[in-house]
Amino acid sequence: MNEENQDLTVGSPLSGWCASLDDSPDPVFSGRVLGDGVSIDPVVGEVRAPFDGEVLTVPESRHAINLRADNGAEFLIHVGIDSVGLAGEGFEAAVASGERVRRGQLLLKFDLEKVLRRAASLRTPVLLLQSGAFEVAGHRSEGPVDFGEALFEVSPAAGQEAAVEASGDGPEVAQTVAVGLEHGIHARPAAALIEAIKPLEASVFCQQGELPPANARSAVALMSLGVNYGDQVTVTARGQDAGKALGLVVEALKPLDESVQQEHFLKTAAVEPVIQAELPEAPVDGAVIRAQPASPGLARGTGFRLDAEVALLDIKAGSVEAEQAALTGALEQVRNHLQQLAETDGGTGAEIAAAHLALLDDPMIADHAAYRIGQGGAAPLAWQDAIDRAVETLKRAGDARMLEREDDLRDIGLRVQRALAGEDIGHGPEIPDGSIVLADNLLPSQLLELDRDRLRGICLAAGGATSHVAILAISLEIPMLVAAGPQLLRVEIGSELLLDGELGEITVRPDGPVAERFEQRIVEDKKLRQVEQDQSHAECRTRDGARIHILANIGSAQDALAAVKAGAEGAGLLRTEFAFMDRNRAPDSAEQLAIYSRISDVLESRPMVVRTLDAGGDKPVSYIEQQAEENPALGVRGIRLGLENEALLEAQLRALIELERPAPLQVMIPMVSSVHEVRAVRQMMNRLGQDDRNTPIRLGIMIETPAAALIADRLAQEVDFFSIGTNDLTQYTLCMDRGEPRLANRLDALHPAVLELVRLTVQAGDAAGIPVAVCGGAAGDLMAAPVLLGLGVRELSMPGSLIARQKARLRMLSMETCESLAGRALAMSSAREVRSMMREFVLAQSAPGNG
Repeated sequence: MNEENQDLTVGSPLSGWCASLDDSPDPVFSGRVLGDGVSIDPVVGEVRAPFDGEVLTVPESRHAINLRADNGAEFLIHVGIDSVGLAGEGFEAAVASGERVRRGQLLLKFDLEKVLRRAASLRTPVLLLQSGAFEVAGHRSEGPVDFGEALFEVSPAAGQEAAVEASGDGPEVAQTVAVGLEHGIHARPAAALIEAIKPLEASVFCQQGELPPANARSAVALMSLGVNYGDQVTVTARGQDAGKALGLVVEALKPLDESVQQEHFLKTAAVEPVIQAELPEAPVDGAVIRAQPASPGLARGTGFRLDAEVALLDIKAGSVEAEQAALTGALEQVRNHLQQLAETDGGTGAEIAAAHLALLDDPMIADHAAYRIGQGGAAPLAWQDAIDRAVETLKRAGDARMLEREDDLRDIGLRVQRALAGEDIGHGPEIPDGSIVLADNLLPSQLLELDRDRLRGICLAAGGATSHVAILAISLEIPMLVAAGPQLLRVEIGSELLLDGELGEITVRPDGPVAERFEQRIVEDKKLRQVEQDQSHAECRTRDGARIHILANIGSAQDALAAVKAGAEGAGLLRTEFAFMDRNRAPDSAEQLAIYSRISDVLESRPMVVRTLDAGGDKPVSYIEQQAEENPALGVRGIRLGLENEALLEAQLRALIELERPAPLQVMIPMVSSVHEVRAVRQMMNRLGQDDRNTPIRLGIMIETPAAALIADRLAQEVDFFSIGTNDLTQYTLCMDRGEPRLANRLDALHPAVLELVRLTVQAGDAAGIPVAVCGGAAGDLMAAPVLLGLGVRELSMPGSLIARQKARLRMLSMETCESLAGRALAMSSAREVRSMMREFVLAQSAPGNG
C-alpha cells in the first residue's frame, strides 16, 4: 500500500454529466456536511473504482459505497438521492466490505430507470469525507465525464485542524436506545449526527452489539455499524460537553418508545416457533444416519463434539498500540508455526500450511484488522471482523479464492484467535480415547492438531467430499463421513457410535449384537488391509481378466514418491496449479521444468499425465488481472484463462516440451467445452516446437463440462485421450455448487444424468480408439468404481492412500457384474437409488461365503 498523505487524482466512478454540489437536491450534500466533491448525473448504471484502495462499507441497500484510498483518504459514492428507500431493489454489489479494489474495477450496478422512477433524483455525489487531514482542489468543470476521467485532486490539508475532540477530561455518560430511523444509519442521518456534535468538546461513540465502538464524528464508522430500524445502539460521550452531546446524538437517532420497541420485537421474533419446529429430533437408540463417504474405513467409538468457533464475549480494548502489538505477536506466532508445518509435515498438510501462510499475509485481511483496531476495537474482535468480511467477499464477489478458501479463512482465523488467547496453537483440545469427532464442519488445522492415537473417525453435518479436510483425512487414513445433516448435531455426546466410511452411515447407540458384528468387521478389515498393502504393487485385473489401470492424483514430487510406494502405476493427474498459486509472479519455463523434472524422475518410466494450469473462477491467481464475475464457476477459468493469457500458457507448454522422460508425456487441457480450444492449444504446441522432441507429446482433455461430453465424438478426433473429472462434471450437470454445504448430500457422481454423460464419453472414445480415464472423486469411491467399470472405463486415478483398497475390491469383481450394475444405475431416477443399490451390493459381497 502507498504511504499515507500522498496526493491523489480521483477518477470518475460514473459516466454522465458532472456538476457542482451546490445545486444538489439534498442539503446534506449541497451544504457539504459530509464532505466536498462533485455530483454526477449518470447515463450508465455502473459505479467503478475511482482509485486503488479498499472497500470500507457496502450497506445492505447497496445504494452507496464507502472507499478508502491507499493514501488514507475516505470517500462516499452515493447513487441518487433518497435511494436508500428502494431497500436494494435495482442495485447489485460486485464487491464486499473489506475487499481490495483497483482503479476502474466494477463496484456497483444499478437499474437507471428503476432508480430514476422511485428515488428523488439520480444525481450521485462523489465525496471526500470530512476528516481534517485532506482537502479537495481542482474540481472538474460542469460537463460530460466518462469513467476514469479526473474529477478533482485530493491533497494533505495544510494547517487544517481536525474536528474538535475532547481531551478525555470531564464526565462520561451513556444511554442505550432503539433506533427509530426508518432506514437505519445511512448517509443523511450520519451527516445530521456529525453536524450536531461538531462544535462540542466531547468524544462520542456509538456501539451495536459486540461490534467495536464507532466514532460518531466519522461517517464511515457510523455507516459501517450496519444499524437498521429497531436495532439497539449504545451511545457513550466523554468530555466537557458530554451531556449535551449525548442528548443531541440520541435525539438524532429518533429513539423508539417502549411500546413500539415491543411491537417491533414481536414481529421479528414471530419466526422463532417455525425455526424451532424444523429442528430434527434427537436420534433414537439404533438409529442409522446416512451420510456421504469422504474417507473409507470402519470405526467404533464414542461421540465427541467439536466446534470451529471461539467465543469473543466481554473483550475490552486496551490502547491502539497495545492491541496492534498483540495482533502482530499472534500473527508472528502462527506464521512461525505454519512455516514449521510446511517444512516438516510433508504431503497434504504441508500444502495446506503453505496456502494458509499466504492468506495470513493477505493485505486485505491485515489492513482491515488494523483499521478496526484504529477505531478502538480489541484485537480479537478486529481480527474476527476482518476474517468475516473476507469470507463475505469470497461468497458475494467474483474475485473468489480457491473453492475451499472459506474454510481456510476460518482456519487461520481460529489459529490467530487461539494465539491471542494465549493457547498452544500446536495442540488441539483434549479428546477422550476412542473418540469419533462430530461437528458441523471441521477445519484442517483442527484435524492436524487432534491426538490421532485417540481419534477413531470423523462425521460432519455439513462439509464436502472434496474439501481440504476430506483430502487430509484420506491422506491420514482416518474414516470420515460428510453431509450427514442437522440430525447428527443432536447426537448425545458420549454415545457409542459405529462409523462406516464405505457404506456412508453412522449408527447411534447400537444394541449388543449389532456392535459385536461391527467389531468383527473391524478386526477382519484390519487383516484385509494388510493383505491389500502386500498386494498393492500387483497389477489390477478383474476376476474375468479385464486389465484396470490404477494411477494417482498428485501435486508434487513428494506426492509422486508416496503414490509409487502405495502401488500407483503412474500419475493420472498432475495438478500443476500448486506451482502457480500463493506467489507474486508466475514461474518461468525454467522453474517449471525443474519442478516437472523432479516429479518425472520419481515416476521413472511410469505414465505421467500433466494437466495444464487449471486456474481462474474459483481458483484465481493473484498476478493475473481478472474482472469480477457474477458466477466464477461459469467464468474465465481453465483453458479459457490460458488462451486469454497466452504468455502464461506458452511458458508452461515450453517447459513441458523441453521435459525429456523415458515414457511418452501426456498433457491434458482442463475445462474444455469446444473443439476450437483444443486446436488452439495444439497449434501453440506446434509453434513452440513439439515436433522436435524425441518422443511426441500425447495431448488429451478433461471431460468436465456437459458440453464436452455431448460433443465427445468430435473432440475424440482432435485428441489422444480423455480423462473425466467427475467433481466438476457433477456440479455442472446437476447445477449444484460444489462449495454449497446444503447441497453436499445431493451432489453425487452416481446421479444417472452424470453416468449417462460418462457413457457417452466412453462410447466416443472407444469409437475413435482412444483411452478414457476417470480422475475425479468417483475413481476412488468404492461404490462408484464398479459402475464406472461397467460403463467401459479402464483407468482410474485417485489419492494414493486409496489405491491398495480399490485394487483389492476391483479384483473381486467380474466385468459382467459391473456391466449389470451400470445398466441398472442408468435406468434409475436418482443418485440416492443408485447408492442404495450399490450399498446392497457391497453388503452382499462382504457377506460370509461371498469373498
